[in-house]
Amino acid sequence: MDDRHLRLALNAARMTIWDSVIGDGTVLGSTVHWQAGGTALLGLPPAPLAQAFADFLTFVHPDHRAELLRTMQDAVDQRTGYDVEYRVVWDDGSIHWLAGNALVACDESGAPTGTLGIVWDITERKLTEQATARDREMAAVTLRAIGEGVITVDALGRTEYLNRSAEQMTGWGNDEARGQAIAVTLPLADQAGVALTEHVALQCLRLQQTVTPAADNQLLTREGRRIAVEESASPIWSDGGALLGAVVVFRDVSHERKLTRQLSWNASHDTLTGLINRREFEARIAEALRSAKEEDHVHTILYMDLDQFKIVNDTCGHAAGDLLLQLLARMLQTHMRHADTLARLGGDELGVLLPRCPIDQARQLADKLRQSVRNFRFAWQGHTFELGVSIGMVAVTRHSKSMTALLVAADQACYLAKESGRNRVHEYRESDQRLVRRLGEMQWVSRLNQAFEQQHFRLYTQPIVGLNERGHDHVEVLIRLQPASGGLIKPGAFIPAAERYDLMTAIDRWVIRAVCRHVGHAAAGEVMPLDYSINLSGSSLGDEDLHDYIVAQFREFRVAPHHICFEITETAVIANLMRAQDFMGKLRALGCRFSLDDFGSGLSSFAYLKALPVDFLKIDGVFVRDIATNSVNRAMVRAINEVGHVMGLRTVAEYVENAATLAVVRELGLDYAQGYAVGTLQPLAA
Repeated sequence: MDDRHLRLALNAARMTIWDSVIGDGTVLGSTVHWQAGGTALLGLPPAPLAQAFADFLTFVHPDHRAELLRTMQDAVDQRTGYDVEYRVVWDDGSIHWLAGNALVACDESGAPTGTLGIVWDITERKLTEQATARDREMAAVTLRAIGEGVITVDALGRTEYLNRSAEQMTGWGNDEARGQAIAVTLPLADQAGVALTEHVALQCLRLQQTVTPAADNQLLTREGRRIAVEESASPIWSDGGALLGAVVVFRDVSHERKLTRQLSWNASHDTLTGLINRREFEARIAEALRSAKEEDHVHTILYMDLDQFKIVNDTCGHAAGDLLLQLLARMLQTHMRHADTLARLGGDELGVLLPRCPIDQARQLADKLRQSVRNFRFAWQGHTFELGVSIGMVAVTRHSKSMTALLVAADQACYLAKESGRNRVHEYRESDQRLVRRLGEMQWVSRLNQAFEQQHFRLYTQPIVGLNERGHDHVEVLIRLQPASGGLIKPGAFIPAAERYDLMTAIDRWVIRAVCRHVGHAAAGEVMPLDYSINLSGSSLGDEDLHDYIVAQFREFRVAPHHICFEITETAVIANLMRAQDFMGKLRALGCRFSLDDFGSGLSSFAYLKALPVDFLKIDGVFVRDIATNSVNRAMVRAINEVGHVMGLRTVAEYVENAATLAVVRELGLDYAQGYAVGTLQPLAA
């Protein structure tokens, strides 16, 4: 190849010959000879150039000058050669990478006379290497930072890499895990702690596809802990399509599984007592009925109503009543067989399912339970209470009609046990149904009519206390029945009957007039009246004349409408939506306010909320009473509170019975609290 062809080849490769002359044995004192095209590597015009090495160094990046000079000088001193890579800075400020290698030439005496080699531009390669290194470092940083564990394995299932989360969860360090079988570094087991028959990574390698197990697996850490995890494995392919290995991604789902179990438990259990709830009890009765019809088994249902529970609640408050129910539940379970089921069906109503228990044997067990309650003593703050229980009993046989019919029969038998003197067991008979209906109608219609005639209704108030600057304190008006003999009767006992026999509207009107009279007298006596919340029933929402009646009371007693707030339950509003919207709109125009009671108990709460002109949301007490210990209910209250505030409404927490619950209610930012923790019931002044 002649010199012309050599120059063309070097120019095409962006190379040039490095030719230096050494006169004093030092590189720094040498002279570099550049060919015409070689000067372009320094950003200079193409022309032959003889350049002192010291001048050449001015083009070299300051960070590389000393190292480059030392490397070249060492090669000259040792009469060998060198390979170097370094940066140069052009006059326009741009930075370029050069590579060079050369050999040292010596005279006959062995003294160095110069160097000869080639220099070429490697800027593009260096930029590619730097970009690749940045990508690799970014990927490594990302893998280290993400919260999910990541482990890569080779094609034989041997561990290659763990990110930081994987190290923390498994207990294995990256270096010591490398080369270990994946089943060792990431041991997975089922819920029972049994190792998986095939590891997810090995299954992925065998199937050569992404694998996501559906089972609830757990990780057995190096320290012996168990962590609930969700895992998946995906194959890693080379550019040529060869299977290189797999990547396993897993995450800690302990909290999610705990929450799922809690939700499942809450769906079938009473959170106060830990007993199964009515829904689960009905499901078990349905199963018992199936076995009775298909396998001719005989079971028995007990329906139990505590006789003195309301006295404890009214005297000592809900906290005492709650504790009583918890203690009774534990005590009753000690007197039952292992297969028997005890459930809480309502406030003070319990149910028992006695599987494969004929009625004669069930009668003995029922009387044993009755006697245990009779012997039980409940002490609270210096008070001691004796209790009784009325028990209705019904057999589940192949002739039983349905689960609902069985529960109704047990309830009716319990009612007759109470009517017969309480603290006794009554076995259901076919004739009981008509007797119960007749007794119920005669008793409640008579007692409620007598209450109107003889003024047996009493009004009480309970404070609704403001927790922040959004509003001032007010009170809710609560009705009780005070017969000529006996204790106060709470509305839960007579309101269902009043609704059934069309007496509810009359009761609501009585309360409205009594409260307006009280507010009017307070104003006339120059006593600043409070704001009062009055409950309205669903029946009253359907009363077309109620609006005019309320306005007439305002006028007669000179009541400012802004002192009155009407509470309507969510279910009542939904049942009378169009009528409720019209009724509420007219009274709000006068200045009255409205509170949506028991919010959250319905299935469509938020959907209807936008259509209702309400001022307050009273969150259903079933969510509030245990929010200090129940994370699911706390989350529900938080969500309702946030939605209410977004809509400009003020929120009220019911059943705030203790300091712990009150503290959580404050923390969640609710506007009001109601319950024994902030105020007890007080009679409305006559």
